Amino acid sequence: MTASNSIGVEEIPGQISGEIPGEIPASLLQLRLQVSLNEEHVYLGIMFEGGQTLDLGERQHHHCLLTLARQRLSDAQRGIVPGSQGWLERQQLARMLGLDPGNLTIQLHRLRQQIARALPIGIQLDEVVERRRGELRIGTLPFCIVRGSIVEGEFIVPRQAG
Repeated sequence: MTASNSIGVEEIPGQISGEIPGEIPASLLQLRLQVSLNEEHVYLGIMFEGGQTLDLGERQHHHCLLTLARQRLSDAQRGIVPGSQGWLERQQLARMLGLDPGNLTIQLHRLRQQIARALPIGIQLDEVVERRRGELRIGTLPFCIVRGSIVEGEFIVPRQAG
């Protein structure tokens, strides 16, 4: 994911080149999961309004986020109500990823930590991965999954009445 308006993350966690305005609310963000055609590589980017992208690169823990995103997208496309979309049992998710439950916990911790360190001070994402007793899902954040050069799906956060 290279573009002239991208903002790169250096190898040292939390180091960002470029400048993202600190006043951008999380509701204006979109997670972008770029997946290789053979599904071996998953890159994560956070897109800001105005076209800026925070590139978080390729990491093993992005596979976990991709799996949760696909489940949420599938449930949304089937018309499941938003509060019930995307939930996977912890054990099932670990099996899907070929991990034991302890390693799944480590992967989730690394994901949260990478995102928190990469975002500028003052910008926070709501729960990237939500939890409830024995289950996990990707949070209520807009995201896009791109496999190769084809958009596999896009999740748009439903507007709340009121």
